[in-house]
Amino acid sequence: MITRQYRPSWSRRLILPAVTAIFIGYFGYHSIQGEYGMVGRARFEAKARELDAELVRLQAEKSDLEKHVKLLRADSLDQDMVDERARIQLSVVNPNEVVIMDYDYTRNPAKTN
Repeated sequence: MITRQYRPSWSRRLILPAVTAIFIGYFGYHSIQGEYGMVGRARFEAKARELDAELVRLQAEKSDLEKHVKLLRADSLDQDMVDERARIQLSVVNPNEVVIMDYDYTRNPAKTN
């Protein structure tokens, strides 16, 4: 009877560690660079800070508009405010009034004197 004896190859012993190293490398790379990794988290946090700043700005604008609406309600109606808003919105003046154009105001309406 003939028996064949073979010596195990050294490359066969490296297959499992190589596959394991590839998996660890893949998941390690995506834990840092992936969409939900460390870099992605930094992007999410930066976007959250931008949105928080915009939220604060919009809340300030909302409170300012609520103050203006409160002045225009029937129980606390300010006639000067109504007259001013009507003139600005409708761009009308009385025939006996003199109009002085403020060119800085027309270029930048957010600027008030």
